Amino acid sequence: MSQNELVLKTIFGELTFGVTAKNGDLSNGKIVSAKIEPMLPEGMEVEESIAVLFRVNSSTEIHDLNFYFTWNNSIEDNGSCTGQGLDAWEWEKDNQLLLIGTEDGEWLGSRLGSKYLSQSPITMGSNGFEINIEKFPKDKELSLHYVVSSNSLPEKEDCSCWFAVDVAHKRVLEACE
Repeated sequence: MSQNELVLKTIFGELTFGVTAKNGDLSNGKIVSAKIEPMLPEGMEVEESIAVLFRVNSSTEIHDLNFYFTWNNSIEDNGSCTGQGLDAWEWEKDNQLLLIGTEDGEWLGSRLGSKYLSQSPITMGSNGFEINIEKFPKDKELSLHYVVSSNSLPEKEDCSCWFAVDVAHKRVLEACE
């Protein structure tokens, strides 16, 4: 496995996080994961919350970078559950819930500069989703993240996992250092 790929074990099986680019030097890029303490409204809790971060400072301009995750097995019963500043996807199986979220295109655009993003920077599919950066300048750090949270169903307080994956990028950077 390269430094540009990470496998994470979840309650539903393994997820592979990876990054590709059409052009650009990703040799010093790295995908890391760390437990992250969610900041939840009172009464909410989650059983597990993990941040996955990709960071690179490329010596060349990067074109068509995709930071993605895919299930290593087939999993059904999924759906999108996006909100203000958040794009998320959820899976339910055997009274378990797993959510994966990231910044939505608007938040990415304000943090990175919208000129670097494709028209639809977050693409969701049946087996995972990806963040696409159309172009990014050389000698500037690029960092992107996902947060993975899980709970037993029914949740003690509805939407606990949803709130747990809605994490500011700065907090993900801090958790993964």
